Amino acid sequence: RPTGGRAQSASCMVSRLSASPPVGRGFTAPLRRRPSSGSLAATADQAPAAPVALRPASMTADDSVDAREVLLVGLGDPVSDILVRLDDPSLAARVFDACGISEPGGCVPVDSDEDIKSLLAACGEQWITGAGALETPSRSFSEDVPSQGVEPAYCPGGSAANVAKGVANLGGDAAFVGMIGRDDIGARYRELLRSQKVTPVLLEVDVDDDEPGATPRSAQCLSLVEKGGQRTMRTYLGASLEMGASHFDENVERLAFGDDDGPGESNAKSKSDDAAPGGRDRASLLHVEGYTLYRPDLARAAMTAAKRRGALVSLDLASFEVVRNCRSQLCSLLDEGLVDLLFCNEDEAAELIGETRAPDAFAREDAGRAMEWMLRYVRVATVSLGARGCVSVDRRGSRGVSPGVRCAVVDTTGAGDSFTAAFLWAYLRGGSLQACCACGCAVGTAVVQVLGAELTASRWGELRGDLETVLRRDREARG
Repeated sequence: RPTGGRAQSASCMVSRLSASPPVGRGFTAPLRRRPSSGSLAATADQAPAAPVALRPASMTADDSVDAREVLLVGLGDPVSDILVRLDDPSLAARVFDACGISEPGGCVPVDSDEDIKSLLAACGEQWITGAGALETPSRSFSEDVPSQGVEPAYCPGGSAANVAKGVANLGGDAAFVGMIGRDDIGARYRELLRSQKVTPVLLEVDVDDDEPGATPRSAQCLSLVEKGGQRTMRTYLGASLEMGASHFDENVERLAFGDDDGPGESNAKSKSDDAAPGGRDRASLLHVEGYTLYRPDLARAAMTAAKRRGALVSLDLASFEVVRNCRSQLCSLLDEGLVDLLFCNEDEAAELIGETRAPDAFAREDAGRAMEWMLRYVRVATVSLGARGCVSVDRRGSRGVSPGVRCAVVDTTGAGDSFTAAFLWAYLRGGSLQACCACGCAVGTAVVQVLGAELTASRWGELRGDLETVLRRDREARG
């Protein structure tokens, strides 16, 4: 992944948000698109169900919190995932050869959307659509049929967007903040995000179609998924990298968090760890993906805005490369007390504590050392251990541990994000860390059994029922 954004030229103008004040929490009054030649663009133009209040996570076991009372805002890169399934080894070999990929696996950045188009043309016609996305039928690869004319399938991706989608599919209220290009890919991303009940709060970069490559287009990731779940990804981040601290202004803040100013910043800083999430009845949580650490000023601006409005902040470290390359930025944000919940996997935890063992040799005691380090700065530290489950601890000594569940792995795309979504959904509804871990592992296990982290609506319904049972039993056990 690139460690820096593209310099913004004079021709790459960032569209601003409408100054029309939203109604209620900020999502019940649709915003109208202004002419493209102007400086305003529609962003939060879809109204989900009426906003409701969030109860404290420290509530008693007798209290009941409805799923719609979970309110989460995600911040990150809006990346359209393009998924190609390569179950047959000979097919995979041919596709890799056609794409010039000598070492399958991993994620490599590409310089432009033209590179993505070239890779798509080389892949042939085996397109897999995500459930609930486009209804394009999958086709077998054939050298006799040109790949141009095949409509590729896009799923709205990106780490924080996946978390928002998970919360929304579990019945919570979720929004996502990011930057797209003013192009067809960005428009499709917005619509697909909206179809999963996530409110898009998306700024736009003007795109010059007459001069390809002169201005960044919406981010895309081509993911070639082999049998067994190994992914080979080629990512173009484009317009998403144009978002900086100056873009997270009062207008974006109001669209994301609503008009309620919450407690003052000084009040928020003085709250104890036992306070309700956000310290007020109608709190929210900002979830920031780790890749935003490459733009620490943006992360700080968003986190500070969340704190000012009394919201909790969660951060997922994203990858061990992020921890390695952005350690100083991470430590600075932690030192400032801007993060409440910190998520990482075993690779990232090992990088945090300087452990060089292989991930499968990373023991629970190693996770414990990593969480001890994290708890110097945050309320809750959670380490996912892949197939071995997860462990979570908070400053008060509460602990949650959940084992992994054996299953047939199809694709690990978005599994960690889905785990985080279910964990936060349960946490914001007052679940114990044990219940949060159980919910997270249940959803993560379901997601690895499908392609592209896209579960069907009926499967989400089943999972929500299972998770409601976990929370009910959790309340009964504590009551």
